[in-house]
Parts: sequence; C-alpha cells; structure tokens
Amino acid sequence: MNPQRQCSYFLVRYVPDSARGESINIGLMLYSSAERYLGCIFTQDFARVKRFHAQADLKLLRALQEHFDAEIDGHEDHLDDYLKLLQNSLSNLIQITEPRPCILEDPQAQIEDLFFRYVGSPSSRPPLEETRLRIKQKLSAALMKADVWERIEKRIPASRWTRPGDLFTFDFGYKPNGVIQLIHALSLRRDTQLAKSLVYTLDRVRKKESAHLTAVVESEGGKGDPAAIATEGILQEAGVAIQPLAGIVPFLERVAQELKS
Repeated sequence: MNPQRQCSYFLVRYVPDSARGESINIGLMLYSSAERYLGCIFTQDFARVKRFHAQADLKLLRALQEHFDAEIDGHEDHLDDYLKLLQNSLSNLIQITEPRPCILEDPQAQIEDLFFRYVGSPSSRPPLEETRLRIKQKLSAALMKADVWERIEKRIPASRWTRPGDLFTFDFGYKPNGVIQLIHALSLRRDTQLAKSLVYTLDRVRKKESAHLTAVVESEGGKGDPAAIATEGILQEAGVAIQPLAGIVPFLERVAQELKS
C-alpha cells in the first residue's frame, strides 16, 4: 500500500463582481510538500461559467490552464514561496482560497477526483492528455521513489555547452563513466517544437563532449497520432532514446545502478 500523504488543496474562484461577493469555482490546485508536487486543473465547462456571468472573458479563462502550468514549472524549486505569492497577488477577478487539508495516497492520480468533487461535472471533465508538466511531475515523483533524486542534477543549463544567455535547461542529468546522461520530459503529441529544440541543443552538447539524451514521454506513447509520429521521428533520427512513463521503473533502476558505479 502507498503511504498516506498530508496534502493541501486550494479552490480557484471566478469573482466577476467583488462588491457582491458572488463566485463560481473554476479550478483546483493540489500541493504535496512530500512529493514536491503542485498540480492544477481548470474547468473546460465555459457554458456553465457563461450561465453564471454572461459577460465572462472566456479568452482569459481558457488561458488559465496553460498559464498556471507554466508558472508551476518555472517555480518548481520553491513551490511554498510561489503559493504564498499567489495568494497575495491574484486579482479580484480570479481568487484562490486558503489551503484546505486532505490526506491522499497518490496526489497526482487523485487530483482529478478532487476536481470533480469541488469544481467539475461530467460536462466539464478536463482533458486527460498528458502535458509536459504532468509528465515531468510524474517523472520527478518516480525519481524520488527510486531514491535517486538527491544524486542527480536538476535544471541543467544548456549554456554550459552553447553560449552565454541560452535559457534552455535540461530537466535532469548525471555523468557516469565520463558520458553525460540527460533526461527531459515532453509530450509526443504536443511538443514537436520542443523536440526540435532538444535535438538542436543536444547536437551543440555533443560537439563539446559525449552525451546521451532520454526523452520521457506519455505512458502509452503517441498511439498513432500524426503529431506524435512526427515528434518520435525527430527524436529517433538524432539518437534520442524514448522512454514512456509506463516503463519508468526499470529505466530508473538502471539509472540507480549507473549512479553507484
């Protein structure tokens, strides 16, 4: 059995008129300090929002998922501070509640259950397609469980091999036997452009030293999706190994062995 984890969830509310104080729940954030995990899901049921407020800015609301995914990814090293900042900086239109405690076995798997309970409905089920952020979060949790989290480097700047000012970073890496091993999360379906950037950057790295890159992707790969097939081809042509999340345990067992050598 998985251990029970003390977590906190925050409801995100749309408040079109702060004077009246009326609100509707549009999203949920879930935080687990033990797993260094902060996840978010926002409603896709905009018809429900329009019934609540006919003048709702749907362009703004549709952008919230991507916006907060990017914010979480950018603040992964200090999630506690980010949550405090978030509670003090959101506008009157979008508000976040105080944290509410909950105990969960698997926060990343159970966030959807919390979303459906407090925000969603069958018509507002969020897309289940794995994004880069969710893949990276699952990868991070697996690294901790495999007891290698403290022994690998995180957020490795490409500027070591490219040029000053290059903002690209590899998610994880280590260097056994003189060959740098890089690991980066991406979605085959969604991240074709990221794959091109990875291949270009990896080529720059290899001009300076021996390097190998593993791309960690969706549990079931692309399953025949045209964009996924294209992304997979880009990576394979560059000699990038593709590792679905479904097989991450044996992959990380090999990583652990290499770190011991």
